[in-house]
Amino acid sequence: MRWSDMDFQGHVNNVAIADLVQEARSLALIGTPVEKLFGTGIIVVTQDVEFISPFTVDGRPLDVDVWCSNLGIARVFLEYRARHHGVDVARSRGWMCPFDFHTGRPRRLDRAEHATFEAMSGPATVWGELPLSDLSGGAEITAIPVRWSDVDRYGHVNNVALAGYLQEARIQVTTGWTPGMRRAGSRNWVVARQDIAYRHQVHPAIGSCAVHTALTRLGRTSLTLAASIPTDEGTAVSAATVLVCVDPATGSAVPIDQDTRAVLRAHLIG
Repeated sequence: MRWSDMDFQGHVNNVAIADLVQEARSLALIGTPVEKLFGTGIIVVTQDVEFISPFTVDGRPLDVDVWCSNLGIARVFLEYRARHHGVDVARSRGWMCPFDFHTGRPRRLDRAEHATFEAMSGPATVWGELPLSDLSGGAEITAIPVRWSDVDRYGHVNNVALAGYLQEARIQVTTGWTPGMRRAGSRNWVVARQDIAYRHQVHPAIGSCAVHTALTRLGRTSLTLAASIPTDEGTAVSAATVLVCVDPATGSAVPIDQDTRAVLRAHLIG
């Protein structure tokens, strides 16, 4: 892990964790028949991450278990468990599929690729459902510019970079609603869970992404935000993010103060 993986709140940022999971997946598949897919085409379809415990960069690596819990003829479901100092700090899961960029369609796994994922088989873990909402036609809109470094070798905006766009929009929107959503002070806001579905590619020619963000649930100590990124092809990204209000001194969840709650309630949709 790198020093730059930590954010203003002093722990490894949620987007950096998604990036580290991506790195772990690549390292796990290097030297296998699946490695060639990195050049010919493999895309992330969904990526769910649950953030279990905050942690910092201290010279110790992040250990990530990677296994396959569901395997089809043209897609694979990978799961991940991340540990730091032997303590579980995050878990993740998501569908991937090989993709033919010449035809613009997914393709079947060949025999060697299928055997590789089959050899990585492991048990499926149980997750609660986090519904995704399509907000392309409404909600708060934030323009996030596409940077050159956001584009991967396939010529589209990388899935982790898109998660970063969601984060930038989320912070701009929520702090614009109320100072109680600032990421510093007597209360912090941490991401506990984020589920993202990637429905279309985002190409750099778009220039900037219009990220739609809306508040869909307001609890005692947490809230849920829905987000989407529309393109000319349709909704490219749909996401749901759970934020928890915590005491920075103890790291424990605390109730959202009444002033902040009153302002947030005015922005609650659905």
